[in-house]
Amino acid sequence: MTALLEVSGLQIGLDTGVPLVHDVSLSAAPGELVGVVGESGSGKSLTLRAVAGLLPAGVRVTGGSVRFDSQEVLGASEPNLRALRGGSIGMVFQEPMTALNPTMRVGAQIAEGARAHLGLSRRAADQRASELLERVGIRDAAKRSRLYPHQLSGGLRQRVMIAIALAGSPRLLLCDEPTTALDATVTAQVLELLDELARDLEVAIVLVTHDLGVVSRACHRVVVMYAGRIVEEGTTDAVIRRPAHPYTLALLRAVPTRSTTIDDLVPIPGALPGPGAPLDGCPFAPRCALVEDACRAKAPPLIEVEGRRTACRRSEQLRRPREVVLDR
Repeated sequence: MTALLEVSGLQIGLDTGVPLVHDVSLSAAPGELVGVVGESGSGKSLTLRAVAGLLPAGVRVTGGSVRFDSQEVLGASEPNLRALRGGSIGMVFQEPMTALNPTMRVGAQIAEGARAHLGLSRRAADQRASELLERVGIRDAAKRSRLYPHQLSGGLRQRVMIAIALAGSPRLLLCDEPTTALDATVTAQVLELLDELARDLEVAIVLVTHDLGVVSRACHRVVVMYAGRIVEEGTTDAVIRRPAHPYTLALLRAVPTRSTTIDDLVPIPGALPGPGAPLDGCPFAPRCALVEDACRAKAPPLIEVEGRRTACRRSEQLRRPREVVLDR
C-alpha cells in the first residue's frame, strides 16, 4: 500500500547547532497504526512535532524530507501548515487538561475545528461535534458537549481530544503519548478506539509512546528510537517476539506483565546521552550488556535484516527464538 506519510532522513537540532534527531526515516499508510517507542529524550515527540510543523522555539529541522500525500511539508508556508493541521492532519496531545481550552465547552471546541476546516455552519458544526463525541464512545453526547473540560474525567477528556483531532476529517492522526496518566482500563479503551479509526476510516496513525505494552496491543509496525536515532524498525510481532537490538530487548525486560513481580523486572542501567554529547560509536554502547570494542569505535548502520531494519552488530545472536510475551 502506498504510504500517506513519508519521513526521510529527518534531522532536527537546536538553533545553536546541537543535534537532537539524526537521520530518521519512517512511513505510515492509510489504515496503518505505527508506533514510535523509546525513553523520554529519545527524540520521538520531536519527530512527531516536526511532521506537524510544531517544533518548540529554538528547535528547527536541519535536514531531510517530510512528505504528506506526496507533497513536501517542510518549508511550507504557515497558512498552508495551518490548513493541514486540524484538516488533513490531526494531532492528539499528551495531556488533555492543558491542551483543551478550560473556558470553552468541549462541544464548542470540536465544532470550532469543523467550521474552520470543513466550512460548516454553526448548526451543522454543533451536530458534527455531537456525532464525533458518540463516535469516540462518549454517551449522552448532546448533554456532555455542553460541559467544560474540568467536569470530565481524564479518560473522557482524552476522547474529546481525539474528537477534536477528527473534526476536520483528517487522513493522518499524530498521537503524542495519548495514554499517559490513564489507568489500564481507559488505556485499553483508547487503544481500541484508535484501532477502530484506522480500520473503519482508513486513517493513518502514528502513535508515540514510551510503553512497549501499548505498542504490542495497538500497532501494526513499531519504530524504536534511542538518542535521536532509529535503532530498530519492523512489524510489531517480529520486534516484540524476536528483538534485533539490545535496547529493544532491554525495554521489553522492563515492561511489567500480569505474571511478573518487582524482582522480575530488569532496569536499564545508566541514562540516555545528553544532547550534543560526543558519540563515536553506538549510542547505546555505554548501557549495553553485549557491547564489543567495535561498537565503541564506530556506530553500526541501520541495515535490512529479515524484513526489518536494525542497527546492531549482534543482531543475529539476538534474533534467536525466545519467548517474549506481553499482555495484549
